[in-house]
Amino acid sequence: MKANRVLAILFSAALVAVSAALLPAPVAGVVRAEENTTIESASDTQEENKEDEPELSEEEQAAKEAEAKRKALQNDPTHIHHFKWVAIMNESESAEGTINYMCPECGKIWYFRPISAYYAFQGDVARRIETAPENATVKVKTSVFINFNKQVMQALEERPDVSLYVSFLDGEYKGNRVSFVIPAGEDTVSLLDENGYAGFLFLGGKYGLTMEEPVVDEGTEEKASE
Repeated sequence: MKANRVLAILFSAALVAVSAALLPAPVAGVVRAEENTTIESASDTQEENKEDEPELSEEEQAAKEAEAKRKALQNDPTHIHHFKWVAIMNESESAEGTINYMCPECGKIWYFRPISAYYAFQGDVARRIETAPENATVKVKTSVFINFNKQVMQALEERPDVSLYVSFLDGEYKGNRVSFVIPAGEDTVSLLDENGYAGFLFLGGKYGLTMEEPVVDEGTEEKASE
């Protein structure tokens, strides 16, 4: 009896070993499926992120590429700085900006001092015109300012391939949002008045104003909602 029991145990063990050897291992298949799922999920996420990214304008794309070049130059020990005065606007139009003595090529600032919001705005628009891509349209949107000074008009004169789109409020800091476009190649310096300024309403009268956002009277709005 004992001998038969031993033989039965040995036979069962051998049968289990043979079955294990013949059956495929499921672990590798499971891992591979998980890896594939992970790769596909990452790819889907990247595609979704690309769709969510806003499309950049020609000027914004050029600014992004210029920023990448500046960062690369910051780590270049052979780079030679060429300093000049550059006006930088604050995020808030009504807050004062700075005038930086800096190297525009790499962004290194040697010295800076505060300037009024108005002159920061004028300098910023002029710089954007100077550095705009060929045949570009520079777009300016303001809720605070109502004219350009000589600096901006000269920048346009020196870049006859660049046009300028301007969106502003027609009631001096309030009112309807309207816009106009100064075409490329205009004799812009001749548009300045005796004090060296060109008002937006004057420029809009010359180049044509487009209504963008009319002001809604609160009383009219209430009646419409009733």
